[in-house]
Amino acid sequence: MSAPAVPVAPAAPAAVPGPPRLAAADMAARLTVPFARGADRLRLVVRGTAVAPYDFQLHTAQFGVTPRPLYILQARQDVPAGTTVTLGVRGGPALSLPVPDGLTAGTSVPLPDGTGILTGIQSALAGPQEDWWQLTALLGTMGRLLWAVGWERDHLRRQLSRTAAQRTVAHAFGIHLDRNGAGLGVVRAPGETDDAYRRRLTVARRWTLPTPAGLLAALNDAVGPVDGVADPLVLDDTDAELRRGLLPLRVAPLDLPPGQSVDLLGTVGTDLPRPPVEEVFHPGLLVALSPFAAESRPLPGTPDPLLVQPVVAAAIARLNLFASRSVVHAGYDPRATDARATGRAVLLSHDTIPTERIAALAHWSGFDLVTHRTDGLAYAECAPGELLGMETGDGTLPVDGTTTLSVRPLTPPPGSLVRWYVLRGGAGRAELVGPTEGSSVVLRGKAAGRVVVVAELRLADLTASATREIVVRPVTLADTTAIGADGTLDPAPPPPMPPGEGLHPAFLVRHDDPAHAEYGTDAETHRMRREVAEHLDALIALLPPATTGKLAVRRDLSTTASPLAKEARELRLSHPGLPPGTLGALAHRAGFSYVRVAGGVVTVSQEHRDPVRVTAPGIFRDVLPIGTTVPLTVTPSPAEIGAAGVLGWSTGDGAATLLTTAPGAMSVRGEHGGPAWVQASYRMGDRTGAYQFTVRLRPELAGHTLPPATRTLIVRLLDDLRPLGVEVVTRLLPGGNP
Repeated sequence: MSAPAVPVAPAAPAAVPGPPRLAAADMAARLTVPFARGADRLRLVVRGTAVAPYDFQLHTAQFGVTPRPLYILQARQDVPAGTTVTLGVRGGPALSLPVPDGLTAGTSVPLPDGTGILTGIQSALAGPQEDWWQLTALLGTMGRLLWAVGWERDHLRRQLSRTAAQRTVAHAFGIHLDRNGAGLGVVRAPGETDDAYRRRLTVARRWTLPTPAGLLAALNDAVGPVDGVADPLVLDDTDAELRRGLLPLRVAPLDLPPGQSVDLLGTVGTDLPRPPVEEVFHPGLLVALSPFAAESRPLPGTPDPLLVQPVVAAAIARLNLFASRSVVHAGYDPRATDARATGRAVLLSHDTIPTERIAALAHWSGFDLVTHRTDGLAYAECAPGELLGMETGDGTLPVDGTTTLSVRPLTPPPGSLVRWYVLRGGAGRAELVGPTEGSSVVLRGKAAGRVVVVAELRLADLTASATREIVVRPVTLADTTAIGADGTLDPAPPPPMPPGEGLHPAFLVRHDDPAHAEYGTDAETHRMRREVAEHLDALIALLPPATTGKLAVRRDLSTTASPLAKEARELRLSHPGLPPGTLGALAHRAGFSYVRVAGGVVTVSQEHRDPVRVTAPGIFRDVLPIGTTVPLTVTPSPAEIGAAGVLGWSTGDGAATLLTTAPGAMSVRGEHGGPAWVQASYRMGDRTGAYQFTVRLRPELAGHTLPPATRTLIVRLLDDLRPLGVEVVTRLLPGGNP
């Protein structure tokens, strides 16, 4: 006899996602009672493919008017591209609404104005429609306005959520999923879909690697006591100190063929996205090109003189560094169908440089989009920038000194008003002297440091501003006074390096300028950190030419010297022809992190920086042409470091590769357009590098030699048990081969 059937409870229905937030509703909740009618709304109920019956009698009874609703269709989930929603309307034909591509959870679209009572909703999306859609009726004008204002907020809320989710394998997609895989060392196979690749990455994340403690316990258990010492082996995975230097690069095309375009990141193609358009514009804010930067040669029918926005004038000035005296044939032209209509683009050529090269050089100079036109001219466009320019001289002024600031154009449009402001963001202080309105003002320095000056132009409903940082520098420092790099008085000096991370003497440089400085009798005073030597050069360059005598440079070499002096990051300076306060102010201006005047001596010290420098002498302004290979130089050289460190090279971002072109020589090659970097690093001491660990005997077994069989056993166990991709260093195990 079979057992009686046991009743099974029906499965609980899947939970319906909660209603998504709507910015218009959030804002409406903060309105006062007089705005209640205009901000009133009705959330409709969707069940399956039906819209539950509803009416607006409550609104009519409460406010005495019949509403004219605007329906908002809001996505509860990210909607696939190409989706169409069909809505049933009482007493009328069904409404077919193609949903915009990229409609994400929480974002919304309006139904056509005048849509009647809704009765149903259908789409090709699987499952109940209430899992996908939320319908809301906005019953007043205020609600419509709030929806228009809040749509971008709804969109940004979802985009922020999606951006944060890219950190996880479960939610990442496309190139973001590839970056998750790169962190695990798992590369996507050609043609592999996101779903298949995500499955592999999920498995990879579950890998269990042996821990150092577990691996060491297994080794000691297998080897047993050695010479009466239990647990004779020690595993050390402490990384060696790295001394690094980084060279940022921008890989760019050397030539741009006819019909091709290149964007700011170096992507070359025929149909690249255009930079965004400006929200406001006024032709009265355009500036004339400097005749020193480019030659104006307008095309027939092109407005003359050639006017451009300030951002374009700055890019033309940079282009002059690569190709002096380029020719500009067209600038602002209100009849143009491209960015020349607002002065954000120009047409270029050069009398001696082919157009394919001048177009590439325009890209090097920072234009956001460059096209080699088929008529032989280069079209160069900038993204919107400041409409208002500002002239600040060298960007500095002394305490109690003045400088004149002016806007560009110097003559603003008729009817406009320019107001000036000084913002305090640190130790610096400055004030406007005289009128604070007009095309130019006078600024007086009050305290050392940085200040921000803002010029704001208003013309009817147009507002344009220019913002610049001004450095106020001291003229003298009082005795027993210190100053930081940002102008803060009496700050704490730079901290010393952590214990055990002292800099090797090979990283010091020799400073020797006998024409302007004397170093005393100890030759070691000449040796200092590279960053200290660079600022010392800057100080010597600032010394007044007519000053009598030489700068006295001293470094405290005594046993009681400060930690910074022992690290060669601190000097004591004096000058027979300059008061200490004046010399201290010049040292601050030269860029030292910390300057102190006391007892007739100026003490300068510098923040710690990476002591390695990487250069590529064959390139200009860090631009590496595609297909070009240039040698790299590292300072100090491996010969100068000697046995104290091991040099390693690395690069990233994929736009460049490293090549060994000769024994001991390294070069970099540009592969495709985009940002790149090259790093040189010295691994100091005898410790291991990344992805390495060392196995050795305990200190109490110093001098003991392992039997060959025991050492072979250890090496074989390490080969079996070591984590994949990790190198084991056994050279410190005595006996046998390394």
